[in-house]
Amino acid sequence: MRRNTPSTGALLAAALLIAGCGSADHEGPSDAFEEPVVVEIGRGMSSMEIAEKLEATGVIASKWGFLWERLWARSAKLMAGEYVFEGPISAAEAFEKLASGRVILYPLTIPEGLNRFEIAEIVASEGWSTKEEFVALTADPSLAKDILPEAKTLEGLLFPETYNLAKTSTVHDLLEAMLAGFRDALAAARSQRTAEISDWDALVLASMIEKETERPDERGLVSSVFHNRLQRGMLMQCDPTIIYGLVLDGRYRGKIYLSDLSDPHAYNTYVHEGLPPGPIANPGLMSLNSAFAPDESDYLFFCAKPGYGQGHTFSTRLRDHNLAVQALRRHEQSLR
Repeated sequence: MRRNTPSTGALLAAALLIAGCGSADHEGPSDAFEEPVVVEIGRGMSSMEIAEKLEATGVIASKWGFLWERLWARSAKLMAGEYVFEGPISAAEAFEKLASGRVILYPLTIPEGLNRFEIAEIVASEGWSTKEEFVALTADPSLAKDILPEAKTLEGLLFPETYNLAKTSTVHDLLEAMLAGFRDALAAARSQRTAEISDWDALVLASMIEKETERPDERGLVSSVFHNRLQRGMLMQCDPTIIYGLVLDGRYRGKIYLSDLSDPHAYNTYVHEGLPPGPIANPGLMSLNSAFAPDESDYLFFCAKPGYGQGHTFSTRLRDHNLAVQALRRHEQSLR
């Protein structure tokens, strides 16, 4: 005859009752803290370990009250991370705080227009990864195959944003968040599409737009220049693509030299027709929007205006463009 044995939950309940905590309300707050207490809950900690840590730091009066809460909420997931407690609280309040994951968050800001090597430096400087690890991870496009199967790396898909990370977050968590941000941005920009352009080409174009201008009011015009050139079979002649190709080869010397204009690397849009083989930076939503929906114009050229941050002069004729280039050169020579 099979003997009925008590379940684990029943045994725990019995132990809790024997310990005198048959109710989660058995305990009241202890003496107030002199200053807030930060408790770090590590990944993989057991409920007992968590309860003992909360008791040892004075957050709760007894570990048994916390375990009683766990007994009645066995399916709840207690989130790892750092938690700040202004003073002692009940076991029920502590359990709810950990179950809701109200951890301390650290902001990490990724500006628009950086390439993955530059992002790696920021991530490494904030201690979330080493530069080498981040570069290696972003060289693998497998995480983005469901987004853009054409991707050879994660360049262009690392969405620039401020990410709030818990102390227990990993570089993999960051990459997942960045790719999720890009998915949302791509869907939003695609929904505004007015030009006949594929998602991949729009991303490549958006990265070029991002590098060519920081002014929101110019992005649609810069996009129109590139779209017009593509339609006419003209070379893109985008300086940032030259720089990116040289960076990949480890040959960039800090500025573009005349010899670089004829360098045959794949990203040189002064040599090769059409768009470069991939994104040259990680664009923001405005540049993505502009790539899918350029302004209407007949412009074929643009040149920076004299003076920092003055924007660009847009031209339909090569003659006018050359005049704008000459004005810029005279200004640069006057500053030497």
